[in-house]
Amino acid sequence: MLPLSVPLLLGAAVEVAFVVHALAVLTEPARPATTLRGVLRGVPATVSGGLRLGGRDPLVRRVLLGAAGAGSALSVVELLTPGRTASLTGAPESGAVLFALLACAGFACSAVGSHLAPRAAALAGSGERAVLVSLCTAAGGLLLLAATAASTGAGPAVLAAAGFGLVYLGLGAAGPNEGELLHRRVEGSGRATALSVQSLALQLSAALTGAVSGLLPPGPLPWLLGGGALLAAALLWSGRGGRRPPAAPPADGLQAALRVDVRSVNK
Repeated sequence: MLPLSVPLLLGAAVEVAFVVHALAVLTEPARPATTLRGVLRGVPATVSGGLRLGGRDPLVRRVLLGAAGAGSALSVVELLTPGRTASLTGAPESGAVLFALLACAGFACSAVGSHLAPRAAALAGSGERAVLVSLCTAAGGLLLLAATAASTGAGPAVLAAAGFGLVYLGLGAAGPNEGELLHRRVEGSGRATALSVQSLALQLSAALTGAVSGLLPPGPLPWLLGGGALLAAALLWSGRGGRRPPAAPPADGLQAALRVDVRSVNK
């Protein structure tokens, strides 16, 4: 067995354990039988239904555009970071090792962000404000990567690594809050459709941004493309979530109102 095969085999074992756990624990009610033709026929209707849902609901639309911004950011980071690590180390092989370490650290930052998502919502005052802060954090990480794209040395490398971590930390914190908002706004029968359209928005945006970034000259511009798209998606949440339920009336006023209601009932 090759040493490089060990991580892949371990990953395959984890995936098998996950599938077995999902089949054993995540039970669903029985559904009517369907055919492959029926599934394929329902795909266009499902996509159009999800798009209509995003078109008529502002909050769902912001979630979908937030996913598009995240797709642009991830596309730029994942396409450009390997070349940047190779330039930093001086060889593709050592650059690949460095990128693997960065990717592992990025996933760890994403997990930490997801864990802190409820606390971010509590500190920000609402889930919508937490999404705004989280996406701005991720956009700041991309702008930091753009600012250090043409620089060399240990200092810019450390700043770039910090920016890389901020991207995944911010996106990790935004995801659960967006999912919670989507869950509360969309009925159970349409949640799977909304999640599918959200994933489609992320993938299409990533593909488009990846193609455009390849046409740009090396340097800050490709990073600014992803950072600008993510910042634009973040700004859609600005000024949202600030409305709070009206405060309860004072005790004496409440008692007076109750006395009025009692008199009206007695009459």
